[in-house]
Amino acid sequence: MKHKLHRLLSRLAIASALATGVAGTALAQEVKIGVVLSNTGTFAFVGAPVINAIKLAYEELIAANYFGNTKVTLLVEDNRSDRAEAITLINRMATRDQVSIIIGPVSTGEAMAAAPVAVDLKVPLFTTATSPDVLKAGPWIFKSTETAEQFMQPLGNYVVQKAKPKSCFYVFIRDNEGYVRQKNVLRDTIAAGGIATVGDESILAADSDFTALATKMVSSKADCVYVGTPPEQGANIVLQARQAGLPASTLLVGNTGMGSDRYLKAGGKAVEGTVFPAEFVPTGVNEMGRKFITAYTKKYNMAPDSWAGVGYSMMLITANAIKTAGPNPSRDAVRAAMAKTNKLPVVIGQGTFTLDNDRIPSFGAAVLTIKDGKFVQP
Repeated sequence: MKHKLHRLLSRLAIASALATGVAGTALAQEVKIGVVLSNTGTFAFVGAPVINAIKLAYEELIAANYFGNTKVTLLVEDNRSDRAEAITLINRMATRDQVSIIIGPVSTGEAMAAAPVAVDLKVPLFTTATSPDVLKAGPWIFKSTETAEQFMQPLGNYVVQKAKPKSCFYVFIRDNEGYVRQKNVLRDTIAAGGIATVGDESILAADSDFTALATKMVSSKADCVYVGTPPEQGANIVLQARQAGLPASTLLVGNTGMGSDRYLKAGGKAVEGTVFPAEFVPTGVNEMGRKFITAYTKKYNMAPDSWAGVGYSMMLITANAIKTAGPNPSRDAVRAAMAKTNKLPVVIGQGTFTLDNDRIPSFGAAVLTIKDGKFVQP
């Protein structure tokens, strides 16, 4: 009887140890990815397609068993284009949810406010902000977008060499440093090409009445107009300018936001011919890109825009960092792996993504235009 009891206790002890070991392994092997992006509000034109594409890439990676024995969970939250909400969500994800990395937030303004918080919490933050200034917060901060110099100078060169206007009128929002920087780079590039600046007007992201501005634009007789705003606001400016008499022959130039279908829907035929820089070529730059277009269109019943391409690529870059960091990756290991990203296959730009020693990304943005209601290469 004593021996039977001993054997029973031994079996229970072994079973308990195995159960504890399995549970411990599962816990140790779990990695959480936080997503804090604007699914509503001013910057939803970026956040919504980025979130959609992140979810698609995540599902594909899980189906392919990309992470092996590591359980990877995706936590998605909407910060509603609000800086304070972004900070609150990042705090919660880093402390309560113990995420290993956070994708987001969207705009330069949101990211500039959130970056110091992420640095203090020692959690990697991967944002779509355009300004490289966000990286100054510390080595925990990464960005998916090239600098304004990298994508606005090629656009400016295209305007100078191909479109060849005589003068240009600039409109931009002043309450976002990223938009200001993009306008300045484009204006300086075009001016260096001999094209006169006949107007340089700033507005607020919340403005909607552009009657006086439209009159100024038309009166300037500029044959080129740059609109550096969120897409729906930009379309509204163009519509009001058309109503004020802006000729159909006027070259329309925009920022990356004009690659959103929201610009097309809001502007209709009035925004035909707009040229702008884009991270993603609608036909796909490689086989991965073409498969992504097919999968995204099937899942969401719409073709992916430029920001969807960015979101899909961000998930691939994040996944690569987690896998490269090895088993039971710490946040610092994920950070170090992110920093070493080099020529990783993606669907944006020329098809590969690299971070330099200053964490500045490069992939090669394209110039696109709108023709017959579609985004195409000119």
